Amino acid sequence: MPTSDAELKDAIREKWDESSLEYDSFHGHGIKSQEERDAWKSAFEAVLPKGRLKILDVGCGTGEISLLLAEMGHQITGIDLSDKMLSIARSKAKASQLSAQFLKGDAESLKFDDESFDAVINRHLLWTLPHPDLALLEWKRILRKEGQVVLIDGLWMDGSLESRLRRLIRDLCVIILERQNPRKGWYSKKTEAKLPHPHGMDAQRAADYLEEAGFKQIARRSLEDIKDIQRRHMPFSQKVIYNTNYYMICGKK
Repeated sequence: MPTSDAELKDAIREKWDESSLEYDSFHGHGIKSQEERDAWKSAFEAVLPKGRLKILDVGCGTGEISLLLAEMGHQITGIDLSDKMLSIARSKAKASQLSAQFLKGDAESLKFDDESFDAVINRHLLWTLPHPDLALLEWKRILRKEGQVVLIDGLWMDGSLESRLRRLIRDLCVIILERQNPRKGWYSKKTEAKLPHPHGMDAQRAADYLEEAGFKQIARRSLEDIKDIQRRHMPFSQKVIYNTNYYMICGKK
């Protein structure tokens, strides 16, 4: 079992390195249709201030959201622990001829000056962090006055009987139909035991973290429209477990 933060983050980084090549193949990670792309743009336009913003995408992964925001005209920096994720993000930026900077970085300890970004955005990140409370304080530190934080997340498994049954059906589908290990790329039980939210985060807890960090004007937006678009294109093995409350929560410094 990881015994220190450094060892825990190494274990997390190794898992995301391992997942990097297949990450975009999963609906919900890679943006699979123009309809979904347009829906994401509408969601960001609804919550971000007008104009060209300097945005930090924390836990950017393969750069899918970073590059969508760059396409919208924003100045983007993406950071991630995983070198392999970052390598894919840089390749995608080059192929698409979009301008975005991708750097290795720790979401809980940023190497940026105070008040250096207009917005901090992350997708599917907060639940993976050992210290979400410390991360939000860091994000607040590097935001300019009135800067915006945008969290996109979900509670992927709530522990209910229905949730466990859906997971079992999904695992059997992957084993029988796809002939793959359904737990490939997942955190080990030992790593999960060290994380406060190993199976995702519900919207109220995410909002509480924002409030505890001192953010104001906290607002919740459902992403059910995006989830519905994603589900229409998913194979059954993914669709059967993709039944979470998918949300975007914003707060202002």
